Amino acid sequence: MKKAGLYIHIPFCKVKCIYCDFYSITKKEDQIPLFTKCLLKEIDSYKDYARKWTFDTLFFGGGTPSLLPAKYLEEILQKLHDTFDTSKIKEITLETNPGEASLEHLKDIRKLGVNRLSMGFQSFDDKILKVLGRLHKSKDCFKTFKNARKVGFDNINTDMIFNIPDLSIEKWKEDLETLINLDPEHISAYSLTVEPSTKLFNLVKNKELLMPLEKIDIEQFLSTKEILSKANYKHYEISNYAKDNMECKHNLHYWSLSPYLSFGPSAHSYDLNKRWWNYKSLNKYIENLSNNLIPVSGYESLSKTDNYNEIILNGLRLSRGVDLTIIKKHYNSNFNNYINSIKNKWDCLEISNNSIKITDNGALFVDEISADMFI
Repeated sequence: MKKAGLYIHIPFCKVKCIYCDFYSITKKEDQIPLFTKCLLKEIDSYKDYARKWTFDTLFFGGGTPSLLPAKYLEEILQKLHDTFDTSKIKEITLETNPGEASLEHLKDIRKLGVNRLSMGFQSFDDKILKVLGRLHKSKDCFKTFKNARKVGFDNINTDMIFNIPDLSIEKWKEDLETLINLDPEHISAYSLTVEPSTKLFNLVKNKELLMPLEKIDIEQFLSTKEILSKANYKHYEISNYAKDNMECKHNLHYWSLSPYLSFGPSAHSYDLNKRWWNYKSLNKYIENLSNNLIPVSGYESLSKTDNYNEIILNGLRLSRGVDLTIIKKHYNSNFNNYINSIKNKWDCLEISNNSIKITDNGALFVDEISADMFI
């Protein structure tokens, strides 16, 4: 039976970071009880999927899921256990921000069965954190991490961001060394991107904030790989590094195009043939479920071309690359000519009998190479 993931989107946040384009809202925590009630109702409506796949991961994302009191997290987990066979779930991840989850709350979360935390550190420089619109200070990173270890979390991811205005290459390297000393099991290191509909977009557009030069972005990316690889973190996806066997199993579902069911406002689901998504509005989400209506706002059916292009797009981001038989199947007798032309154009591609993947420095051109290989 096909393995699949479950995702819960918790939209509540204390503050809205300037770069965030995920659906989140502030000053609405009084809505948590009603939101939870509607979420349970939505999960219940998917019971027909219970025997379709084997669910082996669960991810609470957001927003800031750790803002939910433990009793509501427990209700959600119980509903998932009642609706789906969760006995095969190996990884339950919950996102949290430094300084926003007390020792007691972390203890409660761990008791509920959550066995992986994802912490949004982003930086160890208070000035940089302020630029990003983060609420926490550097000291909160160390305190929350220490508390998580204290209550028994032995699988922790830490998010970091580079390519930030005023973040020097030297300072970024210092941040990485500081992080390595904390010894998390997994590290996500992202380049700050300017997404439409964010505060960052408007700041850059109005020239109130100047993004770093491209060469700084590139050097920080390359130094990330060098420093983390030396510290025995495997670079298994463009922005993700892990110790042996500590890759994020849930995210691998997305990158491997496995099916997944998602719940909550703005959540996306995928069943191998189509993708659908919920309303990007807490009010609309609650209104629909309160009136016994599904909160889905749209869907798309995926053609063979769509599926092929997504395999290329996601596969090239992974260190293991794309299964070569998929490309052979599409190009048939023209396969050798196609592969030779691609290899001649992109010398950063490594082609074997089993896969096609990007070499170290080729990661800088993954978007261009993927687009070139689309059909």
